[in-house]
Amino acid sequence: DHAALMGIAFSHDGWMYVSRGNTGSSAWRLEGTDGTFLSGYGDGGNIIRSRPDGTRLEEVATGFWNPFDLKFDVKGRLLASDNDPDSRGPNRLLHIVAGGDYGYKSLYGGSGIHPYLAWNGELPGTLPYAAALGEAPAGMFVAAGSGLPADYRDDVLVTIWEERTIARVRLSPRGSSIGGEAVPLIQGDERFRPVALAADARGVIYITDWALRGYPNHGRGRIWRLTAGKGVEIMPGRPPFATPEADPSGAPLHRVHAAAARQDFEALRVALTSDDPFVRSAAVTALARPGFRDQVVRAVADADPRVRLGVVLALHRGGYEKGEGLARRLLTDSDPLVRRMTLIWIGRSGMTALEPLLDRAILMDPPSPELFEVYLATLQQLSAEFVQNYAAESEPYARQLKRLLRPRFVESFIADESRPARLRAIAVTHLEDVPSQARLLTRLASARNPPVLRREAIRSLRLAPGEEAARALLAIVRNRGNSAELRAEAWLSLAAQPADASQEALKDLDDNAPAVRLEAARYLRSVQLTETSREAVARRATALIGPDAQALHAQLAFAGASPAEERPETPDAWGPILATGGDPAAGRRVFFSAPSACSQCHAIDRRGGDLGPDLTNIWRSKSRRQILDAILRPSAEISPEYQGWFVKTRDGQVHTGRQIDVGNDGKADLYVLSGEFITVTGVTEYGPMPNSLMPDGLETNLTIDDLRNLLAFLEAGA
Repeated sequence: DHAALMGIAFSHDGWMYVSRGNTGSSAWRLEGTDGTFLSGYGDGGNIIRSRPDGTRLEEVATGFWNPFDLKFDVKGRLLASDNDPDSRGPNRLLHIVAGGDYGYKSLYGGSGIHPYLAWNGELPGTLPYAAALGEAPAGMFVAAGSGLPADYRDDVLVTIWEERTIARVRLSPRGSSIGGEAVPLIQGDERFRPVALAADARGVIYITDWALRGYPNHGRGRIWRLTAGKGVEIMPGRPPFATPEADPSGAPLHRVHAAAARQDFEALRVALTSDDPFVRSAAVTALARPGFRDQVVRAVADADPRVRLGVVLALHRGGYEKGEGLARRLLTDSDPLVRRMTLIWIGRSGMTALEPLLDRAILMDPPSPELFEVYLATLQQLSAEFVQNYAAESEPYARQLKRLLRPRFVESFIADESRPARLRAIAVTHLEDVPSQARLLTRLASARNPPVLRREAIRSLRLAPGEEAARALLAIVRNRGNSAELRAEAWLSLAAQPADASQEALKDLDDNAPAVRLEAARYLRSVQLTETSREAVARRATALIGPDAQALHAQLAFAGASPAEERPETPDAWGPILATGGDPAAGRRVFFSAPSACSQCHAIDRRGGDLGPDLTNIWRSKSRRQILDAILRPSAEISPEYQGWFVKTRDGQVHTGRQIDVGNDGKADLYVLSGEFITVTGVTEYGPMPNSLMPDGLETNLTIDDLRNLLAFLEAGA
């Protein structure tokens, strides 16, 4: 139950810690025995603490979805297992620190997708998880001193209810915090639903097992016992509430948390520039205290943008009542991240007087899609109706409160020629109901507009199939006065239109621009060619010359009009061929082309699907070889948040997707390729898929040059 109090743990110094679910965004209030209280409406779940008699109630950390269990490890670190929102995973194991914000707020809905939210420390001021967990983590068990073998000393065991496993997470220092990877330790069948773990004084571990998938009481639960095998040397027992062991890696974090005197300000200022998110978070928590207020306010003028960012976070967290003047100044800060978090501060604090000034934040160069998205969200947050209704708690659930832009705001923004063309182009990606926007998009794609705006309109026309869009796109490819980039993009979008432009594509095989020739050839793969047309394409293919002739032949081979190219026969053989080279611009068009199918499940800069991970920043975490391996061997490494699930029904149909929610009435909600949840009835069987949702063999639809260009695009960053 998300509204319930869940985990409970006692620290060695006598505090009682309790975790609370997010209540689905309804109002809540907890009262201590001494009259102290905590309350909220639309916030995330949180972890609170009090003395064992219920006095001195206070919040420790916030930003959780459904933190099921709490445990202290041998070094005194508080750990939590947290379940994930509907559309944003993974479930996570967290290192909890005082003042920590772990990213989730129920006001913004159950999906977990909103520019004000984070799940793995993506927003400044929020903290990352220690390890990704499988679906529906429940109880935790600290292995040290438990009667397990000595090589488990640094491990935490976690029951994964939905996946019928007990995972072993080996934790090691990660800066001043910890991190690790969950691996299955015990795997059960359909009748194994592990929940809680505990050990007796002899080190014997007991596991509660709910046994069935359904929630109602059924009387069929079990308790399992886990003991060391004969002759296995085990760790000695550890008394409850023992003094924590020394934690050298956490010393920097402890020092920052202890800073409380005004003379500590400089040390806290330096901590704001740390590469360690836990150290930065501790500094923000300290600086949010009233005793540092005047020093923090003066630091708005600090030369280091990392310090100014920390100032924004500290003033926001501390609820600074005179913040409007500083926020007004920070809207034109030279650092885009400072401006981004200033917008969030303004929105969450309800600074409605600044609503007319928000444009200042996005008019500074360089404009970015992320900043524009936060700008729109802040305008919604400051709408008079929302501010009034939120303050009055006028809906039972805060997520039901409407946060709306003015009617046709995005369309008006795009039409305003006084705004920078680059910003108007970003706004194009925020148009709703794109199939109905063909008239607007064709107008934006016309030659009277700046190229950057035309390009985004042409790209969006791919999602608005119809005669009007087809005519506009065909006019663009025919006009040799247009740039090669725009004509190539137009060919890409034409492939999604209900029109046969194969004769025009045949002509463009001889165009002067290589990009146009390539996309014309790719277009010919998308249409059903008549025998006569195929023969005409084949004749034209034999006459192709020049440095790109081989690439064009490879494309036309898929249209049955040219011999197929020789290709590597094994995944390992692809590596040397694709190790370097490629054209990122051409690779972008491969990504969004129908043959690659990439954009059906993945997005780049807000374009594409979300069944798989967003790849906008994949270049930050994956090498070119790792990206290639993910294409060639999609099931070799599957992130927990993108675990695929299957649902089988009585009539034999099998549905696949991710983010499953199974009821007790033979129904299941499954997030599928179309980007929405479907309800499947008559469910007889379900479970995690052994393979990735991304199918094998996608590379067979692409030429060698396509793959090389695609890798260059993903490696370079959008």
